[in-house]
Amino acid sequence: MADTRMTPNRNGPLYAIIGALVVVIAGGGFYLYRMDKVTALPPPAPIEAAKPAAPIAAPPPVAAPRPVPPAAPAGPSAAQLSQARSYIADARRFATAGDFTSAEAALQSADTAVPGFAETAAARREIADLRTARGQTTPQVSGLLAQARRAMDRGDFAAADRALDEAERIAPNAREVIEARRDLRAAQRQTGPAGSQDARVTVLVATARAAISFGDFASADRALDEAERIDPRDPAVRQARADLTAAVRARPPR
Repeated sequence: MADTRMTPNRNGPLYAIIGALVVVIAGGGFYLYRMDKVTALPPPAPIEAAKPAAPIAAPPPVAAPRPVPPAAPAGPSAAQLSQARSYIADARRFATAGDFTSAEAALQSADTAVPGFAETAAARREIADLRTARGQTTPQVSGLLAQARRAMDRGDFAAADRALDEAERIAPNAREVIEARRDLRAAQRQTGPAGSQDARVTVLVATARAAISFGDFASADRALDEAERIDPRDPAVRQARADLTAAVRARPPR
């Protein structure tokens, strides 16, 4: 029996080659395994570009405050009051001197400076009283007196009485008003027994004139016909008849 321990092992190189191949195959398999793992990984997410920041909205425009209108003055200024009082003083000075026309002009200037001024109204009353006390009448009273005397001349005592009543309301102490009232009473006394007849004519004439003013010429004609039967020579009746004729002629054609 041969002693094998002393015989060299001829299969050693073969085993070495096989071991090397095993190492190579194992390394190749591990490499392929690793490659498969890397391939199986999902691709990295794309990096999004940074979005630009949204622009900041501009604040709404602030409306400019509306101008506040100046408050209306509560009353006349000190300068206006001073001017009005100066005119009032001038009016009193003119009235004291008897120049009532200039006094009224000064009061009208005071009215313009401060309309509705109580001091102007008071001064106007004082000057009117002064004018009456001196026996002078205002243009309005003079017109009423003329109206009353024309009525007395035509025998229309009722119309004269109405005009004098109005004049006495304005200037009861005026000398001319007192004299006109006295003359009217004297004319009424002079009518004597025919007073009632004259009164009837006066009423008819007044009725005729009222009808003329309303354009009722037929009624006016009837009233004047009756008045003429009473006194055809009465100047008031004649004047009323003339006025009726003029009104009829002036009537526009229909």
